Amino acid sequence: MKATQYTGIYAGKNAVRMEFIYRHQRCRETIHVRPTESNLRRLRDHLEEVRMAIKIGKFDYFEYFPESKNALQFSDKKAAHITIEQMMTRWYEQSYKNWAFSTEKANRGRMDNHVIPNFGKIIVDDFTPSRFREWQRTATVSAKTVNEVHSLLSQAFDFLVYDDIIDQNPMKRVRRLKHQTKEVQPFTPEEREKILLALPEGYARDFYEFAFWTGLRTGEQIGLRWENVDLERKVIFIRESIVKGRRAGTKTKGSNRTHELNQKALKVLDRVIGYGRQKGYVFLDPRFLSRWVNDGVPRERFWTKAVKKANVRYLRPYCCRHTYASTMLSDGKHPMWVAQQLGHKDWGMIRKIYGRWLKDATNHNG
Repeated sequence: MKATQYTGIYAGKNAVRMEFIYRHQRCRETIHVRPTESNLRRLRDHLEEVRMAIKIGKFDYFEYFPESKNALQFSDKKAAHITIEQMMTRWYEQSYKNWAFSTEKANRGRMDNHVIPNFGKIIVDDFTPSRFREWQRTATVSAKTVNEVHSLLSQAFDFLVYDDIIDQNPMKRVRRLKHQTKEVQPFTPEEREKILLALPEGYARDFYEFAFWTGLRTGEQIGLRWENVDLERKVIFIRESIVKGRRAGTKTKGSNRTHELNQKALKVLDRVIGYGRQKGYVFLDPRFLSRWVNDGVPRERFWTKAVKKANVRYLRPYCCRHTYASTMLSDGKHPMWVAQQLGHKDWGMIRKIYGRWLKDATNHNG
């Protein structure tokens, strides 16, 4: 832009820039208007107002330039100019790269479906614990979902506390709802065997038999590579997962683990080793002899049909994991060992989810 006859006013083809000093910093604000003589005079007068307001200590950046990025930077009361939606967006953009892919998708969904529709337009300065409590009281979603929304808001408010935009996190004064964890439903040994017999022999049966006898998450099993299999030591190293068709890390740091294989899981590996070890992945889609795209493909192609054919209650494939855990505990395996096998950081989750089978785990053999 070129300088005009007015000090601090610069003109481009379809915009005009105003420059002034505020708090010892040079500020530049671009106004998207044509630089006609009448527009230049108006902006000159506006700039004189700005300079006078600065001189007498009455300048409010938001009042004069509400759309400017500088407005928030120079505001003495930033929380009065940020909406909950802006807060959440800022928190999300600064945080999501540290999340697993599945966590990012889940948090994005909770933001878009619950946080922003219910609280997005509220100014941060106007948000009170009672606002959330009222929604909490009337929400038609589960207590688990309410607590997830609570958690996201609390994390975002913490960012504002760290940046000295607010003094305290209002969500710290809101109690989370109590909710009863649903008791897991593992398959019985009879149901497990019926399902395996109903699956086509070969790729499909091997895939789910391995799931039943390792308790791996489906994404972890799809992402298992031969380079992470040590048949001599009878272990596998869980290092990656396939989430919504994409390679990703494991769910949590604790999920990155060494898993001890029992004899039934080892027999599966002995069979599948001939299917195509050169492909890299242990379990392959038989149609293309390549890694399964995602967990939905074997479920729809094989699992759903086999459960129906076996004439047993339908439970999702994830229940192979519950079946493994309950079987190990009932066989007397130590809860901490089972926790490590499943990728939990401690056995608290085992106690919480599989408490019924802990009564049988009296021998606690490793």
